[in-house]
Amino acid sequence: MENETEIRVLDEVGSTNDEALSLGRAGAAHGLAVAARRQTAGRGRRGHAWDSPAGNLYLSVVLRPNVGPERLSGLAAVCGLGALEALSALGATDVLLKWPNDLLARERKISGILVEAARDSRGETFAACGIGVNVERAPRGLGATCLEELGVQVTLPALAQGLRARLCERCDAWAASIRALVEKDGPLTPVLDDYLAHLAWLGESVVALSPAGDALCTGRLATIDAWGRAVLETPYGTRAFSAEQASLRPLA
Repeated sequence: MENETEIRVLDEVGSTNDEALSLGRAGAAHGLAVAARRQTAGRGRRGHAWDSPAGNLYLSVVLRPNVGPERLSGLAAVCGLGALEALSALGATDVLLKWPNDLLARERKISGILVEAARDSRGETFAACGIGVNVERAPRGLGATCLEELGVQVTLPALAQGLRARLCERCDAWAASIRALVEKDGPLTPVLDDYLAHLAWLGESVVALSPAGDALCTGRLATIDAWGRAVLETPYGTRAFSAEQASLRPLA
């Protein structure tokens, strides 16, 4: 990948998100990104390891939406939408969001997204949005797919630039809308319609799993609310789960 002013390219790194967080704490500007050809300590949500072989893209972007810390929880969904739009623009079809913000293509995972918030040396809140995209290789044991299998041919620099641009555009538009909301409005309010329009398994039967992998309940995925919670309709009433409480899987 060729170096760009907005994207710092590394051959190998432990974690691009760790690099972006370090740069953000030192005052890096909104939109500065770190890309790597390979990660040795990539991670996903809840600290899960992210398989990071050469040939795929690992990118983290420093985002400074200038919204209150209580609103930052909405940024994960915003970044998911931005990444989906970037992949779609490159020709990846049938890409859907897997709550809360991973991406599926043909029912298989093609991208993982991790948003982490921190404070810089001035006490200002920012976030690092890390994205791993399966470009040439897909971990078979994890039921994944890659862009090559979808027939999408793209260079890593073009993919990195496209993702960075869409993330920044989505973040900026969301932040402007958030600042116009009243306090009772949830952080997903400005993007909720778009999010639901691209959500996998909406209206279908799913099982909610605890972080340990235990089944919490089964039900119909009715919606995602403005606070980012998955709302399930079950035989025993409505249940709502945050992303910290549960993950979803379709019922076979």
